[in-house]
Amino acid sequence: MPDPRTQRIDVGPFQLDPDADFSSWRAVASDGVSAPQGSWNDWVALAERVLQLDGIWREREARGDAWDQGHAASGSVDAVNPYR
Repeated sequence: MPDPRTQRIDVGPFQLDPDADFSSWRAVASDGVSAPQGSWNDWVALAERVLQLDGIWREREARGDAWDQGHAASGSVDAVNPYR
């Protein structure tokens, strides 16, 4: 599963693009140059999309943590966590 933090969030008239190290995001209009502008519905759609991606990321982290706990209990030294 690709890291959801690396995906562009596009809601039509504007989008959020992650920077190279995924520590911040840049908001731009769909043309990639001008300042983002949108109606209330566009901003609500953006907020919903951000919350969806945050939920996906939190679920992935929780699965990785659960896998780590199970792996530690098994005592196996050669297993690789697929969620990390």
